[in-house]
Amino acid sequence: MNSIRILVVDDHAPFRRMLADFLSSHGSVVVVGEATNGSDAVQKTDELRPDLVLMDLTMPGMSGFDATRAIKNKHPETKVVVLSSHSGEVYRTAALGSSADDYIEKSSMKHALCIVLEQELNRPLRVAI
Repeated sequence: MNSIRILVVDDHAPFRRMLADFLSSHGSVVVVGEATNGSDAVQKTDELRPDLVLMDLTMPGMSGFDATRAIKNKHPETKVVVLSSHSGEVYRTAALGSSADDYIEKSSMKHALCIVLEQELNRPLRVAI
């Protein structure tokens, strides 16, 4: 069975922990790390090479927009899905314009994440060289 390696990025520790616990309860998911801000996310993506980064938008220092752009420039094969409490087409458009692969509002997160995980499990795994 395929597994997905995920990096969780959010400056709010209780949310990160809740999300990591939810993801880890899915047998095909391995949470390889957590990051608290955008620059930490870029560094941990370089080190851990996750398949999927779940990225918050609003964080101190480097924003989720900038971190997403940096990750996708260095690792275009890594999927970045923005999770945000901001609703509205303006945020979705800005996130996708920053090279995010998808945008999920935190209010509908669990259902939408299950769909993303199912899609990821059905794609071929990368082979690290």
